[in-house]
Amino acid sequence: MNIICTGHSGFLVSLPEIHLIFDYYTDNADIIVPETFANKKTYVFVSHGHHDHYNQAIFDWNAHGDITYILDSECAAPIHSNIIKMREGEGISLHEGTINVRAYGSTDEGLSFLVKAGDVTLFHAGDLNDWYWEDDFAPDRLRLAEDNYLRIIKQLEGTHIDVAFVPEDPRLGKHTSRAVDHFKAIVKPKHIIPMHFPGNEGAVSL
Repeated sequence: MNIICTGHSGFLVSLPEIHLIFDYYTDNADIIVPETFANKKTYVFVSHGHHDHYNQAIFDWNAHGDITYILDSECAAPIHSNIIKMREGEGISLHEGTINVRAYGSTDEGLSFLVKAGDVTLFHAGDLNDWYWEDDFAPDRLRLAEDNYLRIIKQLEGTHIDVAFVPEDPRLGKHTSRAVDHFKAIVKPKHIIPMHFPGNEGAVSL
């Protein structure tokens, strides 16, 4: 497995037979080029419609390879036969049953995705985060926001996850890593890759 961050919350995950692309928004490092799609089937995931997670330029990639798009049901999209829209709690099978996807909730818009592809299980949180805005929210609202985050990630407790992509937003100040810490303690993935911050383009070492 090879993982490259395209920026913010966007990732290209290359497996022996397929590519998985999550929440493509920008590609300042020119990681994704037409040749990327030449020899492998590609599955593109969009967790929600925020501009920093969804760039409709992804549909231009159709000209270069065999691509299927898996989108949150609320995302506006052009009419394509290769678009699948999902809602929280739904599951689908892809690639002749060798890929299984389940949609979980978010503490912002849209979904988070659990993807089992062969022997590898990934979780991409989208904007599922512990949005602990201590300077902006009253204590009751902070508790409610955190309880909602914990409720969702506890659904993953006991699930084997090789790699989890979890937000670590520096705007939260001293609470930047709060979501990652909770995820690590409750879900216990093998690896966590932080996301949702600027300047993080490039290869990921595990």
